[in-house]
Amino acid sequence: MTINELLVCMKIVRERLSDLKGLRSQVATTERYYGQVEKSVEPQYDLKKVDRKITELQNFLYLADATIKQSNATTIADINMDMDELLSPLD
Repeated sequence: MTINELLVCMKIVRERLSDLKGLRSQVATTERYYGQVEKSVEPQYDLKKVDRKITELQNFLYLADATIKQSNATTIADINMDMDELLSPLD
């Protein structure tokens, strides 16, 4: 996988992770009302499975970020310029 492909995957995973966190906190249950007083709350998703998926996605993001940083640390950009002259103050 190229770095560019990995960055695109990371973006998609971040969006999915956001969706799952919202799911976990807001719509993990279904509420049914019976009349005006009684209501039934039933889990819509297995919370352990949602948490496991969130953890898997977070681990992927961590490993992808570490891989990109490692790649950047070993890649040399060959640019021919004099940094002292480039950053020197105006005369």
